[in-house]
Amino acid sequence: MTFIQNNSILEIDKIVMISEGIQLESEKKEVLFNEYIEQGINNALILVRQRFEDTVVEKDKLPFHNTVHTKDMWQRAVRIASTINQADPEFFPQRSAKIAELAAIYHDTVQRWVESPVKEGNFEKIMRRRLSGDNEKASAEEFVEFMEQANRNSGIEIFTDTDKAAGKEGIMVTVPGFDLERGTVIQPSLTAESGVIARIVALADLGAAGMDGPGKFLPEGDALFREENLDILNALKKPEDISDEEKDYYRMRMLGWMKLQYKFVSGRKALLEKELMGLPKDTKAAVRKLFDKFDASIEAAEEIANQREKMTFEELAAATGY
Repeated sequence: MTFIQNNSILEIDKIVMISEGIQLESEKKEVLFNEYIEQGINNALILVRQRFEDTVVEKDKLPFHNTVHTKDMWQRAVRIASTINQADPEFFPQRSAKIAELAAIYHDTVQRWVESPVKEGNFEKIMRRRLSGDNEKASAEEFVEFMEQANRNSGIEIFTDTDKAAGKEGIMVTVPGFDLERGTVIQPSLTAESGVIARIVALADLGAAGMDGPGKFLPEGDALFREENLDILNALKKPEDISDEEKDYYRMRMLGWMKLQYKFVSGRKALLEKELMGLPKDTKAAVRKLFDKFDASIEAAEEIANQREKMTFEELAAATGY
């Protein structure tokens, strides 16, 4: 009888030790998970800075797709993810919010492009055509590779296949399209079936006008214009060589872009409800409250467009950030 009791005690001790071991392993994985999330955020910012800001290749220095946009977009993703987590932590746990953050920070680490010349009357407009789709795919691959490297380095599965797939979907859903009817950018891959992480990344990527307001949205618009219009960017490196005819042509394009900005915001506002699909009712209401600056952005865009209409070419170029 004593023998049986002693064995029972040993078995209980063994179970306790196994249970404690599992708990310690779980705690270790959580610590490592958070450490690698921070490391990944820093790693992505370094890649963006090295490739699009510190590069010695002048044409690869990007006025828009740089660390400013990346950080702003990431911060919007943090706000959206935190809001969803707080509204319904069972539906969207903290771990998923962190994966959304990591996907957001990696969403633009690759920016490949080609020059796209277009004949316009006596002029040749040269645009920077980003390789949409290919860029997002390559950025998603870097995101996944970071996770897999973290698993290899730690010797345990910090990031699961589900984590990789959800984050990759989030990056791929940012491939842009254009809604001609509304005059705004859309994300055709964002559907009612898209995952929550994908929805967060998509909303954050185009969320400046609704979430941050004119202070962020208007400079973003100017930066994107400078980035895409390569001929103007190149010409303004030697402004003394620009003819009056060229000034009028460039001025027309700058004003045309500015006048499109309030249509862009109006379109984004009109699409918000569609893009909130798939979220529970209370969660949707909480996220909707984050997008409370559309009207301010529309009003500011209209006001700035009217002000710039009266500017000379030189004044307009300076106002656009050249």
